[in-house]
Amino acid sequence: MSIASPTRNAPVKARGLRQTMSDLHIWVGLLAGWILYAMFLTGTVSYFREEISQWMRPELPVQQQVPDAAEVAQHIVDTLPSLAPGSPLWTIYLPDRRNTVASAFWNNPRISGRRGFERAIFDPASGTKIKARETTGGDFFYAFHYQFHYMPVLWGRWLAGLCAMFMLVAIVSGVITHKKIFVDFFMFRWGKGQRSWLDAHNALSVFGLPFHLMITYSGLITLMLLYMPWGIDAAFKSPAERQELVEEMRARVPSGRPRGEKAELASVADMVRQAQARWGRDNVGGVIVGHPGDAAARVVVMRGNLHRVSISPDYLLFDGTTGKLLQVKDRVGIAAETRGVIYGLHLGRFADTTVRWLYFLVSLAGTAMVGTGLVLWTAKRRAKLPDPDRPYFGLWLVQRLNIATIAGLPLAMAAFL
Repeated sequence: MSIASPTRNAPVKARGLRQTMSDLHIWVGLLAGWILYAMFLTGTVSYFREEISQWMRPELPVQQQVPDAAEVAQHIVDTLPSLAPGSPLWTIYLPDRRNTVASAFWNNPRISGRRGFERAIFDPASGTKIKARETTGGDFFYAFHYQFHYMPVLWGRWLAGLCAMFMLVAIVSGVITHKKIFVDFFMFRWGKGQRSWLDAHNALSVFGLPFHLMITYSGLITLMLLYMPWGIDAAFKSPAERQELVEEMRARVPSGRPRGEKAELASVADMVRQAQARWGRDNVGGVIVGHPGDAAARVVVMRGNLHRVSISPDYLLFDGTTGKLLQVKDRVGIAAETRGVIYGLHLGRFADTTVRWLYFLVSLAGTAMVGTGLVLWTAKRRAKLPDPDRPYFGLWLVQRLNIATIAGLPLAMAAFL
C-alpha cells in the first residue's frame, strides 16, 4: 500500500484579489508606461505653457501691467482688414497677466484645408503685427501631451485615451494591492536596490494620489465625445441639434450667411467695455468677429478663464454693425457645467502662480512615479537572473526602452528649448 505525497496531492491555493490586482497593476503599467511618462512630463511643463512661449521669443514686448482689453481689441480690429481681406471669421485672443501679447487667427478663403488658417501676433499698445521667430514654444509640449506630434491627430488622441485608461486601472489596482500604502509613504530605505525603488514608487504614488486620479479621469473627460460618441449620436440626430450642443460647450458666432451689403463695424471697444463692466477690467479673454465688413456681422466677446475654474462658455453676442447687445450667455446646463469644471481642473488655467507651482510639482511627482515603476519592473527581474549581465531579450528590451524614455525625453525637451 503506497502513501501519496501530501505535497503532490495538496490543492492549489487560489490567487487572492490583491495578487490578481498586483499582476494587473504591473502589466498595465508596463505596457503603457513609456507613453504615460511622456504624457506626464510634457503635460507637467505645459502648466507654464505661456511663460515658455514668451521666453522662446525674447523679441516680444514685456508689459508691466495688463493693458486695457477694449483698446487692444479695437487696435487689432482696425489692423485685420488689411491682413485678412475677405476672411469670414476673425478670432482674437487678448493679453492677460501670463501672456503679454495679443494674437489672432483667421481663415483665408483662397486657401483650402488646414493651411487656409493664418495667424499673427500683435503689439497690444499699437495693434501692429510683430515679427517674431517661428517657434511653437510651449504649445508644442501642450499638443504633444495628448497628440504626440509625429502621428495623425486622431490616432494620437485615441492612443492618449487608451493610455489614460490604463493609467486609471493602474491607480485603482495599485491602491488595492498595497494594503500598507499610507504607512509605506513614511518609509524610505536608501541603497537597498529593489526595495529602495519600491519605497520611492510608493511614496510618489501616495504623495499625489488625489491629483493623479483627478488628472487621469479629467483627461478622459476632455475627449469623451471622441471616445464615446454613441450617446450624443442617439440624443442629437439633426444637424441643428448638434450645432446647439456645440454652442452649449464653446463660444461660437451663430452660423449665418453674409447679406452681401457692405457695412462698417461698430466700435468693438465699446462692446468690450460692456463685458468689462460685467466681469472686470482684466477678465476679457477674446473677441470673435463673424462676417466683418458685412451687414450681417456679429461680434462675440468672450470671458477669460484665469479667474474661474470652469471653462464653460461665458460670452456676450453683439450686432456687429449697430453694437446692440443681442444675447448674454452666462450659464449652461448641469451636464455642460460639470464638464467645464472637470476640464478646467485638468488644464489648471484658473491657477495663480502658487497653485500652478503646486500643479507642476505634483505632476512632476507623477512623472517620477511612472519612471520608478518602470525601473522597478527591471530591477525586480534582474535580481532573479543567474547572470544579471546577460538578461533575456524581454528584459533587455525594457531596459533599453527605459533609458531611451526616462533619460532621452528630458534631454530632447532641453534641446528643443
